[in-house]
Amino acid sequence: MAGGMKAAGLSLDQAPPLDLPFRFFLTAPLFGVAAGLVGAWQGEALVASRWTPGALSATHLLAIGFLSQIMCGALLQMLPVIAGSPVPAVRPVGAAVHLLLSAGAALLGWGFLGGGNISLVLGAGSAAIGFLIFVVPVAIALARARGVPDSVLALRMAVGALVVTVFLGVLLSAALQDWIRIASFSRWVDVHLAWGLLGWIGLLILGVAYQVVPMFHVTEPYPPRLIRWLAPLIVAALTVGSLLILIDREGSAVVSFAAAAACFVLFAVVTIRLQSLRHRPRVDATLVHWWAALAAMLAAAAVWVLQGAPELIGSLLLVGVGVGLSSGMLFKIVPFLSWFHLQHRQLATGRLDVRIPHMHAFLKERDAR
Repeated sequence: MAGGMKAAGLSLDQAPPLDLPFRFFLTAPLFGVAAGLVGAWQGEALVASRWTPGALSATHLLAIGFLSQIMCGALLQMLPVIAGSPVPAVRPVGAAVHLLLSAGAALLGWGFLGGGNISLVLGAGSAAIGFLIFVVPVAIALARARGVPDSVLALRMAVGALVVTVFLGVLLSAALQDWIRIASFSRWVDVHLAWGLLGWIGLLILGVAYQVVPMFHVTEPYPPRLIRWLAPLIVAALTVGSLLILIDREGSAVVSFAAAAACFVLFAVVTIRLQSLRHRPRVDATLVHWWAALAAMLAAAAVWVLQGAPELIGSLLLVGVGVGLSSGMLFKIVPFLSWFHLQHRQLATGRLDVRIPHMHAFLKERDAR
């Protein structure tokens, strides 16, 4: 394999066509740019409160338009590879999910900035339908998965957390339109954020990390006991915390959510240790992004313990961990998929006289840094 990466257990021949994940990967940065423009326009108002129109707009542009685009595209690509289980009807599913998530993120982003209730309703509906179309075939693929059990378990739980996140998002959207009444609205927003950031994004990072950290960074595997129990403990903590919120036991719920946060602190510490003992001493752009993201994860936990501003915690998790880590992974995954695609085409057409660029030639290290 290119660059000396470990490829044991991967089923690369089952991966979908290159254009499927790339449509997600190419669209996502546009929403990152849009969120940046919202920040430049709003200025200090963006971080003055998480309830400002700019903060709500930028959050959903990043969460749905950037992060979920990348994660959905990556899962459609990776499930056949790391779990040996192709997603049913992957082409129409991928096309529909890409279109609906793009429309949903754009409409929500515009709606929160003053585009009106129609934009918010259409945006929430488009995103919810897009996630539903994504979840059903991906759940079928995960049910059939025969890959690494602990990675598959974390991915299954991540998809389950996505379902909870979307369900809560739809309820909150309905409450904003006065269609239903929700007591303690702000607390349920916190639960929505917890399931989205710690559940959907966090568990997906765990499931992917168990495979890609040893492969890309040439480290020892994660401790078996850690990867067996970490994801179930996080889901249990989020579930208990949500139920305590439901029965108005906010003090006890904080303890439960703290347990979920502690699991991610443990994950960050173990990952940093594995990477520091890696067999290949080279420090590339992806590794730098990992370190920055893990540092942001630990900083978010410290700010939370010190009862710092929620806006700072959200920024550290959404931008520092979410955007930082997914960007760093794209700098590795996109060149690798491009290289593998060309190698596959070369063998399929018998054009062995054509020289394929080395994986590192697709994206210069200096640019990635």
